[in-house]
Amino acid sequence: MFAMKNAFVLLWVALLATGAQAVYVSGFQRGYKNGDEATRINKGGASDVKTKNLARKNVLAKAKTITVRKLEIPEDATYYGLAIDHSGRILSLCGFEIGTIAKVPSRPVLDADGNIVMTGKLKKPFRTCTSYEVKYSKVNHALYSIRVFSPAQKKMDDEAAAAELEAMAAALKTKFDEKILSVNNSPIFYTAETKPVTVNMKPLARQSVALKAFKDALNKKSALKGTAESLAKGWAFSVTLTDRAMHDYLPATSANEDAAVPAPVDIDAL
Repeated sequence: MFAMKNAFVLLWVALLATGAQAVYVSGFQRGYKNGDEATRINKGGASDVKTKNLARKNVLAKAKTITVRKLEIPEDATYYGLAIDHSGRILSLCGFEIGTIAKVPSRPVLDADGNIVMTGKLKKPFRTCTSYEVKYSKVNHALYSIRVFSPAQKKMDDEAAAAELEAMAAALKTKFDEKILSVNNSPIFYTAETKPVTVNMKPLARQSVALKAFKDALNKKSALKGTAESLAKGWAFSVTLTDRAMHDYLPATSANEDAAVPAPVDIDAL
């Protein structure tokens, strides 16, 4: 443990010596967890009511200290001591822009890690995806995760689901051709409930894209009530862009200059 602390101190001193701006790392967090099929995540995060309310108060208090409308990571910033490849980064998806600061409501919804979550319907769907779930970092209140997803499709068999997944992958590759190195189907990982696709981005972009089809309840209300109807499932789809560098980025106070960020008129497909 002592050796690890010394190594971290030496790395930090080296970064300060180079004058490079560092991305603040708040821990080895990994964005969406395995249960991202749910249309809504756990609204409270913490199980204790008092803890939930305190977390919300802290979020609201922090929001009052943020004067910028958008964060942008500087070209010379580093992440875990390594450079960030800005040429490989996706900056927007379906009309949402990475780094946009959250407009925090009076009772914000938080995930289990304390990040701010907002959901809604896309004004312009991306294929079968009609809803979105966006996450704003607890570190800086900047948008770092964009997920668009579809409801379960009632009339779609396994073959049609695989074809739809391929079409979605092709659309992503066409849109972000220079950002995405390859998109590969992973039949070896296909199950009766999940069909994932591997999206390979430039390693130093510090982003990831997850694309998959998964079985979900056709009738959410029945599923919550535990009726026999809840057993009926259909194929649903999701695309998730996660930016870990933006999640952890803590800019210098002098860099907090307000940038004009126009609100999207249309949340367009991709």
